[in-house]
Amino acid sequence: MNTAFSESTTHQVICVGSGRGFPLIGSTARIVTVGKTLQAAGIGFLNLHLGPCPVPVSSRDPHRSGSYQGVRYEYMFAAAPENAFARSLAYLGGLARITVRLFQLRSLRRHAAVYLYIMDGSLCLYFGLLCRLLGFPVVQEMCEWYPAPAEAIDPTIKPPSRFTRWLYGKPIFRLATGFLVISKLIERRVRERAARANPRLLIHRLTSIVDSRRFIEAAALPSRDSDTVPHFVWCGVGYVRDVRFIVRLLALINREGHPCRLRIVSANYLNWVPEDMRQYAREQGLPEGAIEFMGRVDDRTLEGCYKSATALLLPLWDDDKSRTRIPNKLPEYLAAGRPVVTCKVGDLCDFLVDGVNAYVAEPGVDREFADRMIAVLVDPARADQIGAAGQQCCLDQLDFRAHCDALREFFVKCIESSPHSVPSRVLKSGTAAL
Repeated sequence: MNTAFSESTTHQVICVGSGRGFPLIGSTARIVTVGKTLQAAGIGFLNLHLGPCPVPVSSRDPHRSGSYQGVRYEYMFAAAPENAFARSLAYLGGLARITVRLFQLRSLRRHAAVYLYIMDGSLCLYFGLLCRLLGFPVVQEMCEWYPAPAEAIDPTIKPPSRFTRWLYGKPIFRLATGFLVISKLIERRVRERAARANPRLLIHRLTSIVDSRRFIEAAALPSRDSDTVPHFVWCGVGYVRDVRFIVRLLALINREGHPCRLRIVSANYLNWVPEDMRQYAREQGLPEGAIEFMGRVDDRTLEGCYKSATALLLPLWDDDKSRTRIPNKLPEYLAAGRPVVTCKVGDLCDFLVDGVNAYVAEPGVDREFADRMIAVLVDPARADQIGAAGQQCCLDQLDFRAHCDALREFFVKCIESSPHSVPSRVLKSGTAAL
């Protein structure tokens, strides 16, 4: 593997992530936007992914390396077999390869950091210890809070394991040089724990960000005969609770004399299949064809789907998960310029105002959310104005270009706080190649 960082960069960031889907699953959008932001600020970026490659690979390049939206990546293995034992072997082989890769890169530790996009489990501990051994400063991503309590509102949320509670007691904070947090609530929790575990920990809050131009310049999906009926779009990980909520409201709105449809864009249906939700829709009185399950789509289709929507839906809940994060799709929704219907919870209240640049309901209240969906349908001109205001808000506050300088400063501080680092004033252009 011979991917090289830009010759004009003096600092480098190596992202280590795991799981399925990069770069095609929405949860990995933050890796891409952080990478684009750092590269725009003059810092090299490479993503090493411990997980199966979601796109076809060639026999000549079974582990696959490439570039996505200008962000370079290397996969540690190509496929995850269905057999559990074989799948475990594939992951172990990938773990060995990524370990060797980091050993190969250890000469970069003088001007590089590892950006760890693994927030729980034994892998988080393993890579933290490995980077300590190799001398890499670690910037720990924290866009979720994994010790979140199990809440009655969502029975699918499992209580944190004893290992997770132990990890978030001290080890995860002691092993990191810096934390990149997504919300004020997570920042407060990290600071509280760091005061005991690692007072020198550097912390930077970076909200969900986006490359707005992708969605501003997108073309709407071609219209069809059925598109004369207004349609809402929901995109995300297919949690049962979220999808049932939207389907239930769609049925309510249709019963009240406002015909509309729903498009669901999701690469992962969690604990259900489309037929389950079609049956639920029938039970709610929705006609056949009221819901379109688009599954996983490519970037162009996703952007066009947003652009052609009557409104974009983002239900949130009065629970720890919603209070501690801002979903990656929110800035994407806003950038598309279509009106967004969401809920008043967490940091989005800092920049979204109901009836001004979004439609913002109380979390989990069916009637409030439905009324805002109806408001879009009965006054489309005003909805267009609100969508345009949301887009401007995104450009001002959530576009990645607005965060280049601050993010660069944070990563450089993390790199230069390492005892192995070379201060940037003595670094030369044309650093070592990956």
